[in-house]
Amino acid sequence: MGLNHKAEKKNNGALDEVKRRIRESIRYNQPDFWLLLAIIMLLGLGTMMVFSASSASAYSLNAQSDAYTILKKQLVFAVLGVAAMLIVSMIDYKVLARFAIPFFGFCIALLVLVQLIGTTHNNAKRWLNFGIEFQPSELYKIAVILFLAYVFSRPGLSYKAVRLLGILIYIVPVGIGIGLIALQPHISCVLIVGMVMVAMMFAGRVKLPTYLCMGLCAGLLAVVVFATKSVNFEYIAERFTTFLDPEHDTSGDSYQIMQSLYAISSGGLFGKGFGKGVQKYLYLPEPYNDFILSILAEELGFVGVTLVLGLFTLFIWRGYKIARNAPDKFSSLTAFGITTLITIQVLMNVAVVTSSMPVTGISLPFFSYGGTSLVILLASMGILLNISKQSHYEKF
Repeated sequence: MGLNHKAEKKNNGALDEVKRRIRESIRYNQPDFWLLLAIIMLLGLGTMMVFSASSASAYSLNAQSDAYTILKKQLVFAVLGVAAMLIVSMIDYKVLARFAIPFFGFCIALLVLVQLIGTTHNNAKRWLNFGIEFQPSELYKIAVILFLAYVFSRPGLSYKAVRLLGILIYIVPVGIGIGLIALQPHISCVLIVGMVMVAMMFAGRVKLPTYLCMGLCAGLLAVVVFATKSVNFEYIAERFTTFLDPEHDTSGDSYQIMQSLYAISSGGLFGKGFGKGVQKYLYLPEPYNDFILSILAEELGFVGVTLVLGLFTLFIWRGYKIARNAPDKFSSLTAFGITTLITIQVLMNVAVVTSSMPVTGISLPFFSYGGTSLVILLASMGILLNISKQSHYEKF
């Protein structure tokens, strides 16, 4: 009787150990549940809003187009993006570290090709067309993050990179890419890449004199560009004028931002209802792109905007949690860089549509229409999910 009791107790102990390991596997060895939930909900809401915001504009594309034309394209990009996210999430992030520098060089080459054979839209030469049109600058954002994460995580390089003279290790390569993007011109991307780089330098524990040196170099470069008129700054000056006085030219330079403010203010607490917005009917230019948040505010109101910003807050919280608990410095810096990139774009887009900063081409992640940005964005989510899967913390 005693032997049976001991055997039963031993079996129960073994069963409890199995259950414990299963619970631990669910909690610790899976991709971050809350991050994945935020991604799925943002993508779903974003696709829904692309349909609503584009239904009127889609008719004007060509004779064969209908209300679903832009939605169909966005759905294709979303499916491709989700497939890319799943594939990338299964690739060990350590592989990315080995290819960080070649990938960065490849993106620089694409930016050079833009200057040589790029496609121009709205006086901006930002696209390459090889059967499928895409923006290399979107790919360059991720390349910069991986490149800087590699530099600041390698023992030999990181020792030099945090010191004054070590600035050349990354400032020169990244600066070349920034210069090529400025020539397109794509000033919003220049600002985003610059801010992400500064944030990653902070995370990499760069010394204060390095920041001062970088600021001096950036200032000298800006003076050179302005003096040689390498970039047309007239449209930038016009946007600053519009920002300072949005009502100075309501039928010209101020038209877009004023229509955005009309949309936001008319939404009220609960909005006019999904699909019932007015500003998308050819009042607000391309409402399914950079100003899609204005249509969301008009149709879903303050409550809808709060929900969306809450989901972005959830995403940002989990992204930085992944960075803090990442298994090594490269993965930590990569997760930090990707999360910071999304954070900056969200904040800048909200600031633009509310006239809190000058108008510039900042897309709202997961919401704004665009094939390149959505596929690359979701692929970068795969990197975050892979890092979270290999990080030891509670995922659920």
